Amino acid sequence: MRSKHVEHSLGTPGKSWPKATPWVRSVALTTLLTVAVATLCWAPDRLQGIRRLQTTVDDKSERCKPPRKPPNFGTIFSLDPVQINFCGEIPMTELVGTNTQVSSISFLALTATAEVVTLVEKGGPIYQLNVLSDGDRARWDITRPAVRTFGGNSCLDFTQFCEVASVTPLLTGFVVVDRHRLQEFNVSWGESESSEVALNTMGKMNMEAPILQDAQLFFPTYLAVYKSVNNTHISDELEISPLFPHAADRYFFVADTGHHRVMFINASSHSSLQYIESYGVMGEARSDTTGFNFPMGLAVMVPTDESFYGLVMAAVFVADRRNNRLVKLLLGYRRDPSQPQNKGEKPTLMWGGEYYRDIAGAQYNQSLYDPVGVSIYRHWIFVSEAEGNAITVLTTNYMQHDELLYITELYPAPGVQLTGSFSTTEQGYLWFAYINRPSTHGLASIYLPEPLVRSPPASWIEEFRAQCTNATVYNLFIMANSTIYDEHVLQVLNAARINWRFPYLPGYLSKDAFNLTLMFDLMLWNETVLEGNMFYCLPPPPETTPPMLSANEGGWNTPGGGGVTLLGASQRMCSLHVVLGVVLLSLMEMAML
Repeated sequence: MRSKHVEHSLGTPGKSWPKATPWVRSVALTTLLTVAVATLCWAPDRLQGIRRLQTTVDDKSERCKPPRKPPNFGTIFSLDPVQINFCGEIPMTELVGTNTQVSSISFLALTATAEVVTLVEKGGPIYQLNVLSDGDRARWDITRPAVRTFGGNSCLDFTQFCEVASVTPLLTGFVVVDRHRLQEFNVSWGESESSEVALNTMGKMNMEAPILQDAQLFFPTYLAVYKSVNNTHISDELEISPLFPHAADRYFFVADTGHHRVMFINASSHSSLQYIESYGVMGEARSDTTGFNFPMGLAVMVPTDESFYGLVMAAVFVADRRNNRLVKLLLGYRRDPSQPQNKGEKPTLMWGGEYYRDIAGAQYNQSLYDPVGVSIYRHWIFVSEAEGNAITVLTTNYMQHDELLYITELYPAPGVQLTGSFSTTEQGYLWFAYINRPSTHGLASIYLPEPLVRSPPASWIEEFRAQCTNATVYNLFIMANSTIYDEHVLQVLNAARINWRFPYLPGYLSKDAFNLTLMFDLMLWNETVLEGNMFYCLPPPPETTPPMLSANEGGWNTPGGGGVTLLGASQRMCSLHVVLGVVLLSLMEMAML
């Protein structure tokens, strides 16, 4: 270790250095002066950084909001784990006067400047918390105390709540999930004196209800809402009804945890809730594609990757707690409802994939350990883990839609335990409940890492447009097989969000428009699909038909396969010079004949 008497390290106390000549002293002083000036000139930022570390503290007003000049990010598929650094940190004693546990929280943006957080106190009422809309603490802190409370806790009084599991806020009110029951209330968020009005109820509080049959609830925990939309995923101007006739309806998805299933409910009417079906076998825990084992958190993504290619309106993500996985369900149609023979076709829940890593396996760091909550932000899926004490960030695989990809995780500082209840916001913030060990309960917020806020989603069609076009493959192989033609053209038109289904709607382009009988219309392909960015592949076509969607210079103009490196601009220019040389040599040979 270094001695604390650093000032004596240059010599022995009591002894002096040999006397230096004037020339040596001059050189030494000149050298020291030069180094000092160079340090000041070349490293001002470092010196300022050191001064800042010495004189300033953590500035939440800057760290907890978007930067003035946000950096640009490309598509990301991996990010180093990020430690949670609190922005808002509100102990429950400041909110409700006692150090009580938080059962669940949810976030709702009422307008661009008005946001609320609903908080459920364990064994207590529901609280409305208003998020600050201006000042240095805007969007990451709340007003104190709570604006108001809703209801009380009593499992003997049907007009009260019985052990509320979660609350889902809506623009017009909120939905409460308590013991064996689901209730929707109407409320005016901006009027603190207004009272809630019950609209819909499903289930019987604190009692079994065999008369409800399949609609009977048994310890439900979470609810997610499919919000009705009026336009297609093709464009904002194109109405959605021809392809998805039920897309304007409102649906609830409920984690009926005690029954090991997810319930699908039509909530379009504001006077009743209509049970449609369930995914999972009622009362039977399963770990395969047919069910769940203690499902909890739910979140809905609209649209999802499949929406651009098929009859899928949305994806429903389910935290399958005891199976340590995240399940992806698809809300869509099994048959095309726009076809006359399928008139009356109704939407249903279908298996869409899962994310699972063995918690004792080689990918332990990417596993989900006791997942309980799910929230959607942009193209990211956030999953909170009760035992893992982390929030894992996933995204869908834009190439293989039934696969979910691990991106990163958010983990707390030592001494902080995440409870699993959390909610992301449209502005890039995340609210969550925590315990500051040993037993201090509270509500907190963070501003998400900038790469998650700024990076664009991966795009199949953009990668497709960056590939070269092999004219021989299109004219000989694709044109020679109608099945391959349809598969390839429809795949690309769907990815490009071009309307090929409905001739009477805007932007229509027939899938057969590229079929010139003897050749493929690459000029039209370039104008419509490739947006004028076509360039041709120079290598000759393969001897055999390449696999579908191989995406390389020796095959299809689609991404995904082959493992062949595409030519860069300089390589293409070099290849062009080679071709020109061959042409000139041929002309010279012809002239000599």
